Amino acid sequence: MRKYCMYEILENISKMKKPEDKINALRLTNNPALKALLKYAYDPKIKFLLPTGEAPFKPTSFLDQEARLFTEVRRLYLFIEGGNPNLTKLKRESLFIQLLESIDPRDAKLINCVKDKKLPFKGITVKIVSEAFPGLISEGAE
Repeated sequence: MRKYCMYEILENISKMKKPEDKINALRLTNNPALKALLKYAYDPKIKFLLPTGEAPFKPTSFLDQEARLFTEVRRLYLFIEGGNPNLTKLKRESLFIQLLESIDPRDAKLINCVKDKKLPFKGITVKIVSEAFPGLISEGAE
């Protein structure tokens, strides 16, 4: 059975025409890692302590890394305000690049966008995510 990376899952959902189809697809996926990623992308209370823009990294050449982000999402707390105050700026950025280099290149692109508080897809909006998962995103999101 083929594994899909998080990027592919969100890309497929973004291609759906009707908002209610997107909401239903998100609900059917209902993966904790996907929900966490959407929260990191859209919750205004979460602030990344990394420079904006694409991080310089070398995409992995290993095959079958599609599912790796599903387990690595738990490490994203290291890169946000209040996540681990003992990390230096240099160590935090180094760990972020290591993360990007360990996951599927498409997922690395996705994480780079999430860090900048956006998704690389049209149609998966704060409103759609909030309807699919009520209470996931704090009040005040656009």
